[in-house]
Amino acid sequence: MRFINKLFAIPATIALLAVAGCERASHAGGDRETGSADTHGGDHKHGEGGRPDPISVTLFTSRVQLFMEYPHLAKGTHAKFLAHVTVLATGEPVRSGSLTFHLARPDGTTQDVTLDAPKRDGLFVPEWDPGATGTHRLRLIVDSPQVQDTIDVGELIVHASEDAAFHAAEASAEPDPPDLVQFLLESQWKIGTLYETVSKRTLVHRLPLPGRIAAPQGASAVVTPPFAGRLLRPAGGKLPRIGDRVEAGQTLAMIEPQLPATEIVQLSANRAQVQSLETEMALRELDLDTKALEVDRSLIQSEARLEFARRAMDRAVQLREKGVGTDQQYDEATQALRLAEAEREAAKAMKRSYEHARKRLVALRAKALPSEREAAPSTSVYQMPLVAPIAGEIVFVRHIEGEHLDAQQEVFRIVNVEQVWVEAEISEFDLIKLAESPGATMTLPAYPDRSFDILNGGGGRMVNIASVVDPETRAVSVVYEMPNTDGLFRAGMFANIFLETRTATNAVALPKKAIVKDNGRPTAYVLVDGENFQRRDLEIGVRDNGFVEVKGGVTEGERVVTKGAYAIKLASLSPASFGHGHGH
Repeated sequence: MRFINKLFAIPATIALLAVAGCERASHAGGDRETGSADTHGGDHKHGEGGRPDPISVTLFTSRVQLFMEYPHLAKGTHAKFLAHVTVLATGEPVRSGSLTFHLARPDGTTQDVTLDAPKRDGLFVPEWDPGATGTHRLRLIVDSPQVQDTIDVGELIVHASEDAAFHAAEASAEPDPPDLVQFLLESQWKIGTLYETVSKRTLVHRLPLPGRIAAPQGASAVVTPPFAGRLLRPAGGKLPRIGDRVEAGQTLAMIEPQLPATEIVQLSANRAQVQSLETEMALRELDLDTKALEVDRSLIQSEARLEFARRAMDRAVQLREKGVGTDQQYDEATQALRLAEAEREAAKAMKRSYEHARKRLVALRAKALPSEREAAPSTSVYQMPLVAPIAGEIVFVRHIEGEHLDAQQEVFRIVNVEQVWVEAEISEFDLIKLAESPGATMTLPAYPDRSFDILNGGGGRMVNIASVVDPETRAVSVVYEMPNTDGLFRAGMFANIFLETRTATNAVALPKKAIVKDNGRPTAYVLVDGENFQRRDLEIGVRDNGFVEVKGGVTEGERVVTKGAYAIKLASLSPASFGHGHGH
């Protein structure tokens, strides 16, 4: 029969240190034999003199772990408590400071027993003489430079006699679970044994693929001259350099062709002809301006005559209404008004005609003559601009001002990586695992400590899963696009892509580091109490980000060893070396 155990946990998601085996608490008094056991092995049975094994308590707070043993309490029997305290943040035993043993009796009174220092690293040994039967409550107050905390141990039952305590122990005894491994407190402290609570998580299985960062289609461009010539700076500017930002349509340079003498003579003649045409157009424009002034004057005169005819017509109408005007006067006034109106309409039509003619002359001049920018002294009429087709960064410049270039020779290369493509190739045999638009994460050798969520956290999107399988690699291209907000991604970078293939929701999971291979099978060591562990065979499912889905072997809420599991495995193979306790 194994010793009575209480395993408590105050909720906290922390790594916990184990405590190792120790001597049994002394149990003296009454008619039974007194004394304490010096050692204990792997089998749990009654101690020397037929005494029952002590009560064992394993309890966790957010800062410390307590492993405590004490005898079954009886009224009037002196009891010694063995309290092991471990600092969870460092995995070390409490080496200094005090422990206060605070008891609340059934009658409402309290009693404090304070130990100013541990008996040895991690071990406090408070002693108590229960003064009354019934249920007492115990709290332990740890005050150390390493940690400060209060541990609510809970109820302590004090029986009326040793016989009653003995029978209570017999009634509560339990058999040892299978595959139990005992690992000493001192051994656990030496290796810093850590735990983690088995919990439920959402895990995603990801398929690892090699990948790369690339500029999106249409986000890179090459600038080349259409003909051979000399490379010159743009008017009023300079040739762009590597790293310069340019805008779409920006003139980057000028190319000046080498012309034969006959073509130069012809161009000179053409220029003289253009100048003559410009002079003639200027004269025509002056003539139009002169005639336009005459038309404006005629229009003003016609409007004045129209106004006079309207007043004359008004007077003729008034005289006729009064009976003093003649019909002849009325007819003459009517005729004069009509002639004035017709004259004004003719003047307006002439003005519109001249305005239309002037607009046509301006349009012809713009077509036939060079613009002011083209005719500026700083720009040769023989030069052609080289224009940036896209906005982006200059990443290639190999030629210098004045250098002769051949036609179609690369002068500038522009790349825009405000958005980047993340490209990977998946085997055709793995296509069945993919969803329509699978999520993906990415790591980069350039930033080994960072992971990038392409779709969700990264704000990216799925571009394409190719419909054609490469006949040589038997792979299919998968392309995502994501913003390059921080400028971390550069075209050509290697990447590790992880495509989501399967999701396990609300799955029981434990850390990957808790799994130990035993004859090729995944196993874990579960904490049973402060110094006892149980080996569990595991049925593994989805692996994700350091956690593993467990379909069988452990349950939610159990604590598994995450550091030191291999040492416990060795302890299970060599119980003689690890399973014996020490006298305190």
